[in-house]
Amino acid sequence: ARTRRNIVIREYTELLDIICQNNECFGGVLRDVNTGESGTVYAKFTLLATGGVGGLYEHSTNYRHLTGDALAIALKNGIAVEHLDYVQIHPTTFYSQKHGRRFLISESVRGEGAVLLDKNGKRFCNELLPRDIVTGEIRAQMKKDGTNHVWLDMRPVGEKTILEHFPTIRQRCMQEGYDVLKQPIPVVPAQHYFMGGVKVDLNANTSMKRLYSAGETACNGVHGKNRLASNSLLESLIWAKRAAAQMSQKLDDVSLKMPQIDLSEYENYKKLKENYAKMIRDEAEREECCD
Repeated sequence: ARTRRNIVIREYTELLDIICQNNECFGGVLRDVNTGESGTVYAKFTLLATGGVGGLYEHSTNYRHLTGDALAIALKNGIAVEHLDYVQIHPTTFYSQKHGRRFLISESVRGEGAVLLDKNGKRFCNELLPRDIVTGEIRAQMKKDGTNHVWLDMRPVGEKTILEHFPTIRQRCMQEGYDVLKQPIPVVPAQHYFMGGVKVDLNANTSMKRLYSAGETACNGVHGKNRLASNSLLESLIWAKRAAAQMSQKLDDVSLKMPQIDLSEYENYKKLKENYAKMIRDEAEREECCD
């Protein structure tokens, strides 16, 4: 069996696993995405901060490489996770067949008077209802119409308000071939934010010693089942700061350990990623059924 191989941490490295024994973390197994080579990095403390799960969805406002790997790593190594079924969907993102993240058409657009239309150009719902209800209405209409999207008409907002308050949205739509001053735009619900994650306490401690988590990867209880708008930086900044403080306080009290690691299980990268995605989906479905 092949054992540890040190790897230099560069800008383009990816976490494949953590190094742990007896519920204690000693570092991570990383992959250099440029060379495909995997190796180990040992540390007194480790923090999981790999973002959300948008890459697992067909439509998401997240970058495609954010596939929730830390969640699968936690599940694999017996680390407590929580509420993996708590996924927030934004009802109106620009629909495109291009691969990549979707950009938001802000709720404030609908607040200013934009309306949702079916394939025949008829309004079909109250656009000012909560996100989950509007999402459900859009999906039902898409199913009824047999379409991949519905239409959002910003013209009722008025040219002056659009130009003054939504210039970026108009510019982005223009780049996609749509002028919101003259025509409706295609929109579709998309995964937007993940409220579940690796379970942590108020100091970002996970259920494993020497292992912390912060940001969208962590579940710290500040959001509930449906995150309020604009508070996503809270868990990144506060819990990261608290984790750093905890590490600093304990740094001199722990020693660096370097247990042997067999890297052969990480050679089939594609299969590993498929297994991780399945683990996350299965657990999310199990939690949803139990709610």
